[in-house]
Amino acid sequence: MSLIYLLWGIFIGLIMAAPIGPVNVICIRRAMTRGSMNGFVVGMGAALADGLFGTLAAFGLTSITRILDNLSGWIEIVGGIVLIVIALNLWFSHPHILDTQDTYKDRIKAATGTFLLTMTNPMTVLGFVALFVGLGLGDMGQNYANAAFISVGIFIGSGLWWAILSLCAAKVSEKLSDHHLSRINKVSAIIIFTFGTVALINNLFFL
Repeated sequence: MSLIYLLWGIFIGLIMAAPIGPVNVICIRRAMTRGSMNGFVVGMGAALADGLFGTLAAFGLTSITRILDNLSGWIEIVGGIVLIVIALNLWFSHPHILDTQDTYKDRIKAATGTFLLTMTNPMTVLGFVALFVGLGLGDMGQNYANAAFISVGIFIGSGLWWAILSLCAAKVSEKLSDHHLSRINKVSAIIIFTFGTVALINNLFFL
């Protein structure tokens, strides 16, 4: 029966990764400018963070989730500042087709960034808890095998989303010029800046 929870985990991982957020925007931009594999690897940084948050929720580590909840405001402020810095860097950058090389070092560096960016949103773990309860899976922590299967499933489901997103983004950008790269960066910068500003306003207001 534990395999059923693997499927549940894949379903939950897809649901949690799909909503468009700053990491989705970064993944799309990467896939469009540096190829689908670059976008996928970058997205897997977020998938790893989703897997960790899903594990916390699945094993019922309430003490840790409570700490994250208490510190969520400050952590999201840091995340908001990071997003604004990323947005400003994108806005003032001047990309060129010949400069957008897809290297392993670049992939790992960007994936680390999306992992840390996702980790600065501790509300994600509470989202997993809410999903578990809503789907009748709130007692995951009482069976370690089931919790482990659903945790692995979340990672797989999230990774599946990044694979689909990267392939689709790369497909629609087979011919790009420097002008196109600049417009992609500008649009991405505006969206990411908006996410960062909203995070700052929401949390600074309630602190």
